[in-house]
Amino acid sequence: MPELSLRFAIATDDGKSSDVWKCWTNVGAGRRDVYLTSRPLGHALKLSLHEGGQWHVGFAAHKKDELFEPGQAPKSRFLGKWDRPHSLVSPLVLAARLYVPWFSPSAQEREAPRDTVWIPSAPRDHSVEVTVFLLTSEVEPDGWPGRDSLGTQLVGQLPLEGGGRVCIVYRDTTTWPTLPTAQPNLRPFAGNSQADLLNANRMVAWNEESDGSIIFIEVPITVSAQSAG
Repeated sequence: MPELSLRFAIATDDGKSSDVWKCWTNVGAGRRDVYLTSRPLGHALKLSLHEGGQWHVGFAAHKKDELFEPGQAPKSRFLGKWDRPHSLVSPLVLAARLYVPWFSPSAQEREAPRDTVWIPSAPRDHSVEVTVFLLTSEVEPDGWPGRDSLGTQLVGQLPLEGGGRVCIVYRDTTTWPTLPTAQPNLRPFAGNSQADLLNANRMVAWNEESDGSIIFIEVPITVSAQSAG
């Protein structure tokens, strides 16, 4: 099914970058559903914002059984589910936020897609906050959420079938969620070995905020032989 998409990533002056993130909506589906994922997660995990208000973070339906060894797959492909029925009537809905702290960008092995929108990395002790809004009413071409009140910059917009649009903006902020400090026992997806985990260099954590939006944070990690054991 054809889609409209917008890709973005955070980059430093010396060539380091975050993961490439993708937001998209399908054309001709008859629904104004919106999806968000990062490039490493794209074949497995995504945020789905369905027009009816059913929002969830979960594994792609056609990938769940391929990602886990027999007997190790979770009972449900959904890691979190929420109801956002007001998204159908509110003129502006804060859907999701991504935080990329100043120390997160690192050297990337693969070339980013040509249509990637590059966002300047935050200065030291700051974070880039990228926000995804759902708009049911039209806005002026040179206007977007938070432009004047918060100093946001426009990443891009996607029109939705039947009216409305997705609007993605960014800004520098001095705050971000508490960084994860847990030391979990990691397990690889099917087809990978425990040794492959030692090459992992970043992670994406997520949660539901009190305002109903979904928050992501991308940070670098170091995997020890003990946690990958």
